[in-house]
Amino acid sequence: MNPRRTVLALLLLCLAPAARATDAAVPEAVAAAAVAAVPPSAPTIGPLPTPASKATATPTSTSTPPALSEGPPQRARVEGATEKPGAPAGEPAADADDGDDEEIEAAVEAQSQELEELRAAEEQTRPLDATTADERAARAAAALGLESPLRHRLEEALSREPGAAEQVAGRIPGLPEIDHDLRRLQAEYDIPIDVNDSVVAYVRFFQHPKVRKHFVKWLGRAPRYIPRFREILREEGLPEDTVFLAMIESGFANLAQSRARAVGPWQFIAGTGKRMGLRQDFWVDERRDPEKAAHAAARYLKELHDQFGDWRLAWAGYNAGGGKISRAQRKGHQDFWEMAKARRVLKRETQGYVPKLMAAAIVVKHAEAFGFAREELETESWIPYELVTVPRATLLSHLAEAAEVPEKTLLELNPELRRTCTPPRSHALKVPRGQGEAFARNWERVAEQAGQLAFAHHRLQKGDTLASVAQAYGVPVATVQRMNGLKPGRRVRPGTELVVPLSKQARREAVAAVAAEPEPAERPARRPAVARTPVAGGMVPRALGMEAAAGNRETVRVGAGDSLWAIAQRFGVALDELCRWNGIRNPRRHRLFPGDELVVYSRASGPAARPPG
Repeated sequence: MNPRRTVLALLLLCLAPAARATDAAVPEAVAAAAVAAVPPSAPTIGPLPTPASKATATPTSTSTPPALSEGPPQRARVEGATEKPGAPAGEPAADADDGDDEEIEAAVEAQSQELEELRAAEEQTRPLDATTADERAARAAAALGLESPLRHRLEEALSREPGAAEQVAGRIPGLPEIDHDLRRLQAEYDIPIDVNDSVVAYVRFFQHPKVRKHFVKWLGRAPRYIPRFREILREEGLPEDTVFLAMIESGFANLAQSRARAVGPWQFIAGTGKRMGLRQDFWVDERRDPEKAAHAAARYLKELHDQFGDWRLAWAGYNAGGGKISRAQRKGHQDFWEMAKARRVLKRETQGYVPKLMAAAIVVKHAEAFGFAREELETESWIPYELVTVPRATLLSHLAEAAEVPEKTLLELNPELRRTCTPPRSHALKVPRGQGEAFARNWERVAEQAGQLAFAHHRLQKGDTLASVAQAYGVPVATVQRMNGLKPGRRVRPGTELVVPLSKQARREAVAAVAAEPEPAERPARRPAVARTPVAGGMVPRALGMEAAAGNRETVRVGAGDSLWAIAQRFGVALDELCRWNGIRNPRRHRLFPGDELVVYSRASGPAARPPG
């Protein structure tokens, strides 16, 4: 670093507390001397001038990764838990988790642990603390106040370039591994790429021994997901290199869940996912579907970019919520780097989010230069697939038999499934390309042998226990626990909705080996009043009773322009009945999409009904 800039930085750090108390207390001569200490120069390390950005990044930093502390990781407060990504302030981080089936839950925990280890490493290394004196001086200047004359003069001084002696011809200061200059590096991307102390610190973070093993895994997954995500981003009109946002969010792990209860490769919280059209219920969580989630993320990022006009701010909004960025702008901070330097404007997680994305983009495109050899990567490939329609709830083991593929392959291709069976409605299932013909050939035979799954839908009342519910339906407690992803001994609150398998085969498959184990003793409880009427291939909602059994069960495919009220009128049933039959809690907030299927029990005396379309 230029000695005169070091003197300036130290001087400013000493003066900042007094200047915050009163700018007038700092002699004008001191400010003038500080300004004079920095020589005028030219090219800077930072973003090229663009209409969307007025920021000038500061010179680069150390090239060695910060050391991890040897003590246990500190528990950090979850940052952005109520707003990530982009949830309105006060919105809960996620819906209550019903839990996945045991086999799926194990994979969820493994991929989620990877995120937790990365978070702990970042908390220990604190990459943003590995800054130069210039960076600290700039933050101190930001603390002087927007109208401070001293702040304006010092910022002008800090924005001047380092001398020619500090530049290495044709190289980027702080990133000696790259054999060309900043302009050429930036030309390799269709997103903004800055190189400053924060970006360099995250490049070194990815090289850190405790982080490197995870980045190697991410690089192995990249060939599988990056090309497909690029296609989707291009279709949605976004820069293709936005794909690196998914990389820093999840490492391309479809089942990953963060401490803030964000889920999937693009890490949507429940509320934002639903707003962007991703279905989440007991049976599926489309936040895990890599393609549907990518389309949703692209639409959401486009909204944020339209709002802020800058990709850096759009990325920050994806992490912290658009409201947080808008509030920062109202405080006078229009540029991301300025927001990140200011005190108490952005949370630490968001301060590091944009430089982390840029660092990931730089390392991926120059992996070998940064020490990630091809030989150490376990490269994955995209699995081409085709869709087959499964008309009713069916165990994946039987579907795998029909498609002539391992059950594990179906789970891998359909990460949105939360159960080891398809939902009790028509469902589009992905099978490896070329196996659709085998599925069509075998389906009728396999379906006949497998029988039909039937389920009851029960909402726990005060005084209910798992034992009393299981007794009422005539199934073992272990079956109810397994079907609902509940661990033995876990307390279940009133209002919790349970799905109970009714057919003999469903009970046998759900309970598996644990059925023979003695069930834990539970206190006697009143026998709950439940609907015992099974519906083949579907759920029997609470309080359905014989009313549904007396009607004609039909499956209705939603058409363009349909609404719940219109469908109820068409079949001569009440709106609340239609909602109960399909597990819809709030008809005013429930969104219908063309192609959705609803179960209707039409009255024998009602008007003639025909499914739309």
